[in-house]
Amino acid sequence: MATSNPGFWRTRLGRWLSSTKNIVGSMLAIGGLVVHALFGFGVFWPLIVIGVYLIGALVAPRDRVDLRLGLDEGAPPEDIAAQVRIVQRETRRLDPAAAQHLTGALAALTDITERWHELDGAVDQQHTVEQIAGDYLPTSLQTYLNLPRNLRAVGGPAHHELVGQLVILEQQSVRIRDAVYSRAVQALDDQGRFLREKFTRSELDLGGTDSAGAAKPTG
Repeated sequence: MATSNPGFWRTRLGRWLSSTKNIVGSMLAIGGLVVHALFGFGVFWPLIVIGVYLIGALVAPRDRVDLRLGLDEGAPPEDIAAQVRIVQRETRRLDPAAAQHLTGALAALTDITERWHELDGAVDQQHTVEQIAGDYLPTSLQTYLNLPRNLRAVGGPAHHELVGQLVILEQQSVRIRDAVYSRAVQALDDQGRFLREKFTRSELDLGGTDSAGAAKPTG
């Protein structure tokens, strides 16, 4: 079950400590210390140990991005807000156009969670917000970020698809927020269906993923 506090391992330091790059670098550094204890590297042993750590960190593959907390159906607003903060940290990795739409969607979602009680009785709309924050946004963003760098070029097909998805999610998030403000939530009955149809099609893959979730280059 998701919690409102994603914990230390979701912070930048925590993600680095648990990353493959840090683990490989640390193993090589430990190996260097063992060799130093047995044979001695002389006065330069600290530099050698640091060097082998850096080599390990450089050659190890980068970990795949995973932004989803795994929100339960009917998640409290605190959990949704925690998911929003996780996605928000990745804004710096996007170009200005994509970051603008992501920021707009996240700002609207934040406003909604702060007035969550005003959605009491509007179960369909609450579920739509949960899907946007817990599935559609993090899935779109992490799928894009897990593509090889050459496929993430600004203006390329994957970037164009990402921006298109972020525009839709921003629009729908703002629409719900405005409905909450104007107390017109019941006018949004068809919104969840629209998003399910849009984000369950293969275009979400931004170039395709295999059954294990690994990105596949587009032709």
